[in-house]
Amino acid sequence: MQTRVAACAVALLLAAHAPAQESPAQWMARIFDPASLSIAQFPGATLNRKLSVDAIALERGGDKRIAVFLIAPDQLKAAADHFGKQFGATPEIVGADSPFATYTFDFTGAKATKKLAGLKLIVSRAQFADNKGQITMEYLPPKAK
Repeated sequence: MQTRVAACAVALLLAAHAPAQESPAQWMARIFDPASLSIAQFPGATLNRKLSVDAIALERGGDKRIAVFLIAPDQLKAAADHFGKQFGATPEIVGADSPFATYTFDFTGAKATKKLAGLKLIVSRAQFADNKGQITMEYLPPKAK
């Protein structure tokens, strides 16, 4: 009898700490809308819902909003310049003189402006779409005080 009670207690304890499974509708609701932070999207960028939802599903819960936009592969620098002007910031550039340049605007640290706090924007070649560039936006809303 005690063994059964202990087994039930362990099962209940494990169930209480198991993460809730999200549905595809919940993943879709977590696609980031740049307009929510008054960010004008790069002209010609197209939201890729599949890549966005896949990235959100990999987060396994939480509040992070993610959006993946596809652009022409020769528009990486132009897209980075577009966002740099809006943000009044210069991106961190990796591989500047290569066809694999990556531009990162990271507003997740202590130096983040209040308006953009929690945003990370990456302009790079697309990982999962042939002959495309990619704009990945990840936004974790600041905790309510």
